[in-house]
Amino acid sequence: MMERGILILTLIVLILVWGGMSAWQIQRDYLPEINNSTLSVTVRADNYQADQVKAIITEPIQQAVRVVDGLQDVETNYFNGGSLISLNFPMNFNMEQAEEQVTKVLADVKLPAGIDKPLVTRLSTHSMPIIRMSLMSSSENISENMLRSSIQEDFVNRLKTVPGVKDVRVSGGGTAGYAVSLRLEDLTKAGLTVNDVKQSLEKNYRTGLEGKVSNNQVSIPVQVSGWGLTQQDLLKLPIHNGEGKTVPLSDVAGISNSIVNLETISRTDGKPSVLLDVLKTSTSNITDVSDRIKSKIKDIPALKNKDIQASILFDQGAQVNDSLKGLIKEGLLGCLFSMICVFLFFRKVRSTLLIVLSLPICLLATTGLLKTMGISLNILTVSGLIVAMGRVVDDSIVILDNMNRKVHEANVKTSVHTLTQAVREMIPAIVSSTSTTVAVYVPIALIGGMVSSAFSGFAWSVVIALIISLFVSILVVPALYNLFWKGKPVSGVDKLESFAHKILTWVFDRKKKVVLTFVSLFLLTSLGAAFLPVNFLPTAKTGQIAVQIEMPQNTSLADVDAEVKRLEALLGTNVKVESFSSGLGSSFTPQSDDVFDAGGGWLQKPNIANLSIKVKNGTDVNDFIKSLQNQLNSLSSKAVYAVSNQNIAGDDSQLKINLTGSDSQTLETMAQTIRNELKLIPGLSVQGAAEADDHMTQYQITLNRKAIEHFGIKLEDVINRIQQYTAEGTKGFISINQNQFPIVIHTDKQNGTSKDIFTLMGGETFQDKDGKSVRLDQLATLEPTGSSVIQDKDGHPYAVITTNIISSDIGKVSTQVKTALGKIPLPEGIEYSFVGAPQQVYEMIYEMALALFFSILLVLIIISSVFRGWRAPMTVLICIPLAFIGSVIGMFIFKLEWNLAALVGLLMLTGIVVTNGIVLVDKIERNLRDGFEPKLAIMSGTSTRVRPVLMTACTTVLTLLPLAVSGKADTIVSQTLGVVVVGGMISSTLICLLVIPIMYEWMSGRGRKTKTSQQSKISA
Repeated sequence: MMERGILILTLIVLILVWGGMSAWQIQRDYLPEINNSTLSVTVRADNYQADQVKAIITEPIQQAVRVVDGLQDVETNYFNGGSLISLNFPMNFNMEQAEEQVTKVLADVKLPAGIDKPLVTRLSTHSMPIIRMSLMSSSENISENMLRSSIQEDFVNRLKTVPGVKDVRVSGGGTAGYAVSLRLEDLTKAGLTVNDVKQSLEKNYRTGLEGKVSNNQVSIPVQVSGWGLTQQDLLKLPIHNGEGKTVPLSDVAGISNSIVNLETISRTDGKPSVLLDVLKTSTSNITDVSDRIKSKIKDIPALKNKDIQASILFDQGAQVNDSLKGLIKEGLLGCLFSMICVFLFFRKVRSTLLIVLSLPICLLATTGLLKTMGISLNILTVSGLIVAMGRVVDDSIVILDNMNRKVHEANVKTSVHTLTQAVREMIPAIVSSTSTTVAVYVPIALIGGMVSSAFSGFAWSVVIALIISLFVSILVVPALYNLFWKGKPVSGVDKLESFAHKILTWVFDRKKKVVLTFVSLFLLTSLGAAFLPVNFLPTAKTGQIAVQIEMPQNTSLADVDAEVKRLEALLGTNVKVESFSSGLGSSFTPQSDDVFDAGGGWLQKPNIANLSIKVKNGTDVNDFIKSLQNQLNSLSSKAVYAVSNQNIAGDDSQLKINLTGSDSQTLETMAQTIRNELKLIPGLSVQGAAEADDHMTQYQITLNRKAIEHFGIKLEDVINRIQQYTAEGTKGFISINQNQFPIVIHTDKQNGTSKDIFTLMGGETFQDKDGKSVRLDQLATLEPTGSSVIQDKDGHPYAVITTNIISSDIGKVSTQVKTALGKIPLPEGIEYSFVGAPQQVYEMIYEMALALFFSILLVLIIISSVFRGWRAPMTVLICIPLAFIGSVIGMFIFKLEWNLAALVGLLMLTGIVVTNGIVLVDKIERNLRDGFEPKLAIMSGTSTRVRPVLMTACTTVLTLLPLAVSGKADTIVSQTLGVVVVGGMISSTLICLLVIPIMYEWMSGRGRKTKTSQQSKISA
């Protein structure tokens, strides 16, 4: 191949063109596709209580899904009005296949009439919104009702036509219709019931005629149109009862334009707004879809007429572009630094250009293979490519350095024979060093679990780049060297070798002190590592504050809204607040803020509101949080406030404690006891803290048949009277000209009175057969029927305590929770278990420990195949803990935390730093085989290897240095990786050059003593 330079050049051009096209076409995302291991199934049943939902609706669904492959367990929450079923699968299970199976089996489940089909939700990084948009009125022509209904409907319908858009979720919007306000006294006087009104309005009213007119032999369809219905026309609609009596609607009710299904309310800066979350399809490019959406909304009439103000609060497409550009910029800057380093070592432009050329070949070929494998270009894969940049040139540097050395030693011009000999001599070394690095990444890609889900694309990008770099160094570099370098390279005197010999002599005179110093440093950094915060994913510095307002469970939406407005008024006068948005209400759709949400997401509770606050630049976020929390705590209110840094708030920092082993009542009582104890832990926000009672009770009205018959009162009269109290919020529709318009029915029962609904209902009177008045509470009883929420797991009751960790140190808060639980005496049989953030951290540590174990095992196998005996492999492995010193010091300097990115960085170091040890020990072993005395072999071997070791280490460090010092919020994952790898490389490289020679001499000395002792025993 070395004599076929033109062929190599042609292949290089083909690879560059193919890789460039792949880089242009490859799917771009913010994160790789990571699936949550839980499917959520929601069923809405507005007119059913929790126990009815369980018996009639949910049990058939639970039985149907039991046949789904891979299902581990089923958790079910039954509410008044529906249920949430969580289907849990193994972490590395094919969730797309699971979703298809579950959807298929649920299609055959028969549910009562009027119940919608179950909704199956799969949470993944591709199901998260790519754009969040806020719509606000900017004209007097657009009322709040128009904004929340017709305007948002127009926006949603137009956005759904954009190629690549999967769905648009709406917060604060509803359907335009009519509100019918019943005057119950007038309704009773007219002898009508609520059902009479509903059924009468549903009849089809016409304002025009349709038919055909025949003109000779031609039949022409004709429509005689009526006119648009006004408010007065609607009030004239006839209402009938079963006896044929008819009255106009105006006699018993009023009607007005309204939003009939406003379940959620949103505001921006205290003004009414609608939030639109746009989701893309899994195969579309996030940047392309984002650009299409922004182009589409410019043509929407309401926006062009300036009637509506549309603000993009979050654009992941722009974020991806900025992040990828930032990463590429930092990577190219790092490559520039490393090439300067290469030039300073080789002092030849052609040598440097040869190394430079290997970079685009490796990176573009890797991109092409990633596209072929279906792996997207995202933050993690680009980070992997940048990490690989620092390593892919190492093999080429070693080959190039040895070719220069051989040509110089031969004192002739370049020849194929000389170059072939130089390459062949280094193949074992570079293959073994590349294999050790690759061996570390393979467990990341194959181990499964969260680590593999998040970082498998990262691992494959590094592995592929390293393997390609090996072939480039063996085939491309020698061929181009032979093609373009016809003279004899100049090789200067290596001053590093003599300097290194002096340093080693000084070190060997103080072996014990040097080793003791480094051991002490290792122990100190290990102790310091225990004080670093522990989290699951890296946190970004966004300046966003989250406030959660929790009211008692039976609080109405209006009361929650009033509390939110109270807080909005405070924020509006705060000079440190730049903007804020609020949301409240529940749409009975699973919510999520992170792909690792426990249980695949959650249902927003109607008694909880959330606000997002953006503070002005320069504001100390932590001080602002403390100040706002103290201000809210001083308010007189039933609400419980939790203020937190939004980058660590949300369900990805959620801690749940499940209680099992008893009946539901005992478990719920115990859960409330635990909630009260956990309230005392700082850094923990406990849901349910606003409850005065142990749980919310629901009631059941039981009719007394004997009493009703005794007084001679008609049963239908009693039921119709009760129906007047249950009619509030009843849905229906008006049918006009074959079109259906939704309506919502309101009553005036509680107007102008402070009495609760049950007191009013009990005071209703009827005439008995003797003409005397009889109260409703004499004919029926009001009885509690238990909690309005029922929970079970695989058919057994359980209770859950839900908390949010609002501290950056999940590990510390989790330990405090465990300590608090240990002090609470649990009744016999009751057990607790953790889910959520702490469990994610424990799984992460377990999986990383497993990956590290297999990595070290693979590295040991490779080293053992290169070196004979046990001394050399054990000496090389010393590099691994030495890397830990620099990584921890770097994390302290940059104020980072232990998380998934940091642990992956440590795992990477296992392979990278071992390369230095291999290069060093390999030369020592060669010297020993050549007959050198042990100490001379060690001193000489180390001195001659200082140059290549420092060269490869410097290129790696300089490539990753811009990444490590980056302060950008959206590259925090990459920064954590960069700091850990750079710090570890610096410490392991400098220390291993001093410690490995000492350890090798000690081990060799013990080996010689043992061998001498055995020989003396044999001679004796």
